[in-house]
Amino acid sequence: MTDSSSDKLSNAEMMMAQDLMESKIAEAKAHAKMTHLLMFGNFRMELVPSKDMDIEAVFRNTLEFLHEKYGEGILKTDMPGPTGTMHG
Repeated sequence: MTDSSSDKLSNAEMMMAQDLMESKIAEAKAHAKMTHLLMFGNFRMELVPSKDMDIEAVFRNTLEFLHEKYGEGILKTDMPGPTGTMHG
């Protein structure tokens, strides 16, 4: 039997995973010179084009999954809105 807390990633592990994904994306970008980006609210997903991937279907399925899981909350951000007056 394993402790459920062992399933959680530490901050160091999360940072290593992020570094790995960023390096994989950077390597793929070097060859493809282009990525597909889906971004809304706090969510960002970047995919490197591939002949084996239907980008539209991946994005559609991702949006459907997130909307099913979080409802309209997926459109909210943690960033505060502008405050005060703008000077220009």
